[in-house]
Amino acid sequence: MDQSQIPPPIPKPQIAAPDVTSSILTAIFNPSSTAVIITALIIFLTPIFLHFVVFRSRTAKHLPSFLLLGPNGAGKTALMTSFADGTPAETRTSQAPHSLEADIPANLSSSSKYRSDADPSLAVHKRFMLQDTPGHGKLRTAALSHIPESHGVVFVVDSSSPDLGDAAEYLHAVLVSIQKLQAKKTGINAGYPVLVACNKSDLFTALPAEKIKEILEAEITKVREAKSRGVVGVGQEDKDEDDWLGEGGSGAFTFDQLEDAGIVVDVKGGTVKEDGWRFKLGEWFGQSL
Repeated sequence: MDQSQIPPPIPKPQIAAPDVTSSILTAIFNPSSTAVIITALIIFLTPIFLHFVVFRSRTAKHLPSFLLLGPNGAGKTALMTSFADGTPAETRTSQAPHSLEADIPANLSSSSKYRSDADPSLAVHKRFMLQDTPGHGKLRTAALSHIPESHGVVFVVDSSSPDLGDAAEYLHAVLVSIQKLQAKKTGINAGYPVLVACNKSDLFTALPAEKIKEILEAEITKVREAKSRGVVGVGQEDKDEDDWLGEGGSGAFTFDQLEDAGIVVDVKGGTVKEDGWRFKLGEWFGQSL
């Protein structure tokens, strides 16, 4: 058979490629009910998730904290609980640090100083942590280790105590630790706040805050002179004998000398009875936040 007479093969029909763009547009403008429900849930639940899970957890971890230090029997635990929830705790000797969350009105905060009275942010409360520490001599080194993590220190003394020598020696160690911390900071440095809280001022034998300030300054002068001569207390190591608190040289110590080191010391008297510390501490916390 002549090959020229063989009919040519029949071509296969060409299937047109689907228009992908048209398919996508069709799916977008004509979604199924399931897709609409899922999208709506994502839109409404995402902000709620971010608020309650992400933002709230981060805020709780970064609350500023204030450290309560002082000798045994000064009333640190009672002061903390009376400020945090209005109910002073029974006096007891603490052997381990513990914390409570507290708050003050936002208008007491120094950061709200220039805000308008109509600013809605003033309706909320500034929150922070109060950390109580044991005052026993053997546990004070552990208590001092929390200073770098704190926003400020409240040093509690018993204003009715006839002898403030031990309190002054402990306060000296606290201020030296803060002074070292401030020396390591560079650039513009805000003052580190320290409040000497003269507790139990309601007692008959209590001294006024100004008098306690004078006694503490005189006792710290003695501690400073003793350390300059290489004399340390019982059970203390000699490694910090070269540390000098405040201005160098000899002479009487005053809390004002610490301002050059970026330490701001206030001395206030108060009592845990009848919310005696609520306003004074709230005002001080507000200035420090």
